[in-house]
Amino acid sequence: MEQTGKQGLPGEAGVIGAPETAGTPGIPGIPGIPGIQGPSGVQGAPGVPGPAGAPGSGGATGTPGPTGAQGIPGPTGAQGIPGPIGTQGVTGPTGAQGITGPAGPAPDISNIEIVPTAERYFYFTPDPIESSVTIMANQFSLDGVQEAFQRFHVGSNSYANLYINGMLQESTLFSLTPSSLTIYLAEGETISSGTPIIVEIVQFSVRYSA
Repeated sequence: MEQTGKQGLPGEAGVIGAPETAGTPGIPGIPGIPGIQGPSGVQGAPGVPGPAGAPGSGGATGTPGPTGAQGIPGPTGAQGIPGPIGTQGVTGPTGAQGITGPAGPAPDISNIEIVPTAERYFYFTPDPIESSVTIMANQFSLDGVQEAFQRFHVGSNSYANLYINGMLQESTLFSLTPSSLTIYLAEGETISSGTPIIVEIVQFSVRYSA
């Protein structure tokens, strides 16, 4: 069996030494004399230009200057296209009738002769006519002429008569053109078949005698 040794006595604590004494601060030195300025260095190269700034706001409008002298008129330009014709204005009142002038010398008409010429055209109705009807000129036969004709000889120097069954008719009951005759029948009127219809045209001409 092992034996345990005796524990020793603790040693005595050491004596703490005194702190070191700090040194006395020195006196500041006198500043030195500034040196001579050296020569200027060579100017460096210009830097890259920066971007353009935003335009500034417009200034106020200045006072207008005095009017200049009038220039020499330029040459007259070419005439333009005429405009459309305007609407006709209202007709003015009729003026007072002027004084009648003296009568001129009367012409000598003793050697002038008016000559009438009558032509008669005949048509016979093949069937009864019970209403207004138009008959073409080429369906008539000309009195005393054998060859066919196509037109009535009617004009401004003539007048025409219409006879139905030998009875002279009023001018309002028919109309005549160079190519046809139109008869206007009232309601209930009838022209029987075989009735003669005669157109008489009287023309006037002038004949001079020496």
